[in-house]
Amino acid sequence: MNTNDILQSLPSYSAYLPWLLGGAWVGDRLVTLARIIPEQVLEEAEAPIDEWQGPGGGLKLPVPAGRRLWVPALNAGIWIYAANTATGEAIWGALILACLASTLLLLALADWDTTMLPDRVVLPLGLAGLGASYAGLTHQSLIASAASATIMLVMLGGLGWVYQQVKGVRGMGGGDLKLLAALAAWWGMQGVLYIVIASGIITVLWYAVWRQFKNFSPEAEWPFGPAIVIAALGWSILGTYASGTL
Repeated sequence: MNTNDILQSLPSYSAYLPWLLGGAWVGDRLVTLARIIPEQVLEEAEAPIDEWQGPGGGLKLPVPAGRRLWVPALNAGIWIYAANTATGEAIWGALILACLASTLLLLALADWDTTMLPDRVVLPLGLAGLGASYAGLTHQSLIASAASATIMLVMLGGLGWVYQQVKGVRGMGGGDLKLLAALAAWWGMQGVLYIVIASGIITVLWYAVWRQFKNFSPEAEWPFGPAIVIAALGWSILGTYASGTL
């Protein structure tokens, strides 16, 4: 076998280069936006920054240096995976999957630092889910998508209200409820119920390990959003792997 035959037998990865570079660049922007957006929300609400503090330490601490490395790398990997699922006209579905994953990653970063899931990100995410359902890029129709989001918001909101009345403490924040409703617009009731179960398990284990090995400020709250994002990304990847659609 000559050199040309060897080169031709190697898989070509050049088609993934734009996804790699684009995903890495967007990932780097996500790190910055995860600080800028919560700051803007708090400034507009004239709310004190110190009161919004998660395990990440809040907005006053500098961005960890490692985040500038692993977030772009992770986002680029997800974008490459999305590109790998695309064939022919499915390229638009892959792009939507990539943007969906990046949006979820942005929310996880913001919630980790500030326990905040900004409406200006969550609400467009839900509207995009309705649009994707209308375009036939999800497993449900537009009507089913809207109904799933509404039922999820009412059901979880009602359970949260009952829990607060019984225990006297809030069980789930409003941002978490809106995020789960937005995800229901993408994956329906069944998908989000699996995400809720998985994220609950992830949260319990993550919190236990973090408290064991990391210092955790008494003023800080533990966010539910990052676990929701991990479960949602897992559900999305499994769904595209199994069926080729979101």
